[in-house]
Amino acid sequence: MHYLGWFFLLFAISINAKTLILNSEPSYDLAPYVNYLEDPHRDLNLSSVLESPFKESTKNSINFGFTHSAYWFKITLDRTDNEASKKWWLSIAYPLLEKIDIYLLSSNNSVVEHNVLGSSVALLDQQLSLHNFLTELKLGQNENMTLLLRVQTQGSMQVPLTIYSSQGYFEEGEYTNLIIGIFYGIFVVIFLYNIILYFYTRDDNYIRYLLFLTTFILWQLSFDGIGRTYLWSQSSWMIEYGPGFWIAFSAFTSLCFGKRFLQTKDNAPKVDVVIKIMMGLSLIMTAVSAILPYSKTIVINATLVILVPVLLLISGIVVMNKTHRIARFYLAGWSSFLVGTIIFAFNKFELIPSFYGVNHVQQIGAAIEMVFLSWALADRVFRLQLEYIDKLNNLNDTLSQKVTESLAEVRKKDELFVQQSRFAALGEMIEQIAHQWRQPLNTLSLINQNLYFKRQLGGCSEECCDESHEQFQEHLQYMSKTIDDFRNYYKMDKRKVAEDMTEIANIALRLSAVLLNDAKIKWRVDSQTSQKVVLAKNEMIQVFMNLIKNGHDAILERHISSAEIIITIFESGEFLEVWVEDNGGGVDEAIMDKIFTIYFTTKPSSQGTGLGLHMCKYIIEESFGGTIGVENSSKGARFIIRLPLNNDENNKEE
Repeated sequence: MHYLGWFFLLFAISINAKTLILNSEPSYDLAPYVNYLEDPHRDLNLSSVLESPFKESTKNSINFGFTHSAYWFKITLDRTDNEASKKWWLSIAYPLLEKIDIYLLSSNNSVVEHNVLGSSVALLDQQLSLHNFLTELKLGQNENMTLLLRVQTQGSMQVPLTIYSSQGYFEEGEYTNLIIGIFYGIFVVIFLYNIILYFYTRDDNYIRYLLFLTTFILWQLSFDGIGRTYLWSQSSWMIEYGPGFWIAFSAFTSLCFGKRFLQTKDNAPKVDVVIKIMMGLSLIMTAVSAILPYSKTIVINATLVILVPVLLLISGIVVMNKTHRIARFYLAGWSSFLVGTIIFAFNKFELIPSFYGVNHVQQIGAAIEMVFLSWALADRVFRLQLEYIDKLNNLNDTLSQKVTESLAEVRKKDELFVQQSRFAALGEMIEQIAHQWRQPLNTLSLINQNLYFKRQLGGCSEECCDESHEQFQEHLQYMSKTIDDFRNYYKMDKRKVAEDMTEIANIALRLSAVLLNDAKIKWRVDSQTSQKVVLAKNEMIQVFMNLIKNGHDAILERHISSAEIIITIFESGEFLEVWVEDNGGGVDEAIMDKIFTIYFTTKPSSQGTGLGLHMCKYIIEESFGGTIGVENSSKGARFIIRLPLNNDENNKEE
């Protein structure tokens, strides 16, 4: 009875079984030879499975879509005598399967070998550390054997089973490695290319695109098993949660890039609202996928994989209809990615059958998409360059006129600035003239009074009248000279001619004489050259008077006795050098580099404007092409002016 029971059991198991005979072919797709058994509660053991009836698969591929059930698969194997010594390998080219129990049974259903593979199984516990699952089938000599597999997964139950000979697997591996190498090679080149473009353009669209590329490639690494095998084999979180997390996050980054790149807020406002909603959903799923297992989130994430490319494709169509040139490349890129993604996702939902290369179709579409999007970004830079060139050409057309207008305005401001500086000293000049006139007027009054008394007393001789006349004439000429100096000083005459620097220094001292006499300051001009220099006379007088006034104020402030101001003029190579020195104690080193700054002054606001020294620097450097500086001598401050002796430009009227 015992043997009779085993007979009927084996008969029941083998009713629907098709035997795969291994011969000289390099590989065999096991889908036509598979019988399957669904385990809804994942609680069947080997004994109960052997007693259960299997169903014959009528599909071209082993794909049951998203399911919580475990599945058992059975294939009967035999070999021809010629192939008895050949090694055979079982390949399962879907690295997201959680756990795979592989049983090799003899003809009497005893377990010859048991091997465990899967993403949840440590790589060290597997026979070979490859991104796809591979195990050697140790078939017996000249006997039928049964291959029994138990598969459970958190995602799509698709089990691409293939048996290879050693030669067949190496040939297939070459093809697979070529596809993977091309895909990741394209990614590396495009990634580096866009980094270079970002540093060249500083366009934040490249940052968004690089973020999308990074998240997408991490998704691909999680999906094809390369990341688990070579990059994060020790990270349980990346293995368990990474695939779902990177799917959702790449959906979010692709929407961020598409929204900004297409400028949907301006070009397609309604589509922009939908994109914002999808961005929110993608961000929520990114957070959820980081804490919930892959099995809980994969259905929603897989739906995102379909909806997001469709939405971005629609966005590209809408924007392109508004003559947005770069949308053409964007549309071509997302069309390629969408086709590959839809085929890939529909295959996972078991809406279309598997076919050769279906697991690479999304990678191929993604590679084309990356090329087109990079092309779109490059074209955007090209269009921006053309726009900038057009703007530059338009600017050049009016640049000459604008420069002329600007120069005229600057000259006008310069004149106002010079005049402002002169008016700042106007009060002091009027006071000096009044003081200079007071003494001659007093003298003239005394001469007139003396003449009157002599006439009353009858002592006014002809000689006395002549003497009084000469005295009157002398003082009137002095007063007239004072008026002429004052009037010439305020003339807006900037013509440059060769001038004697000694004469200019004396005029400045004469205009400042009353100021210096009141302060009991001695002055002198020490001229060691008769060489003339081309400049505007009145402007140079203003420089001297500002420097003399600066020395006068320093001497009064520090109550210097035996005060003096010395102007030294001499040749120094190709320059005429002028020193204006005082013995007022010098300039504080802390403000040495600020004293020529406009409106900078150490005096109270009621006494100083901060214009004088700045005006000196402006006139010497901008008008005369010279230099002016200051240093401290042993007694006080020394202002050093250097003017070129042979400057043809100075002969030109400004």
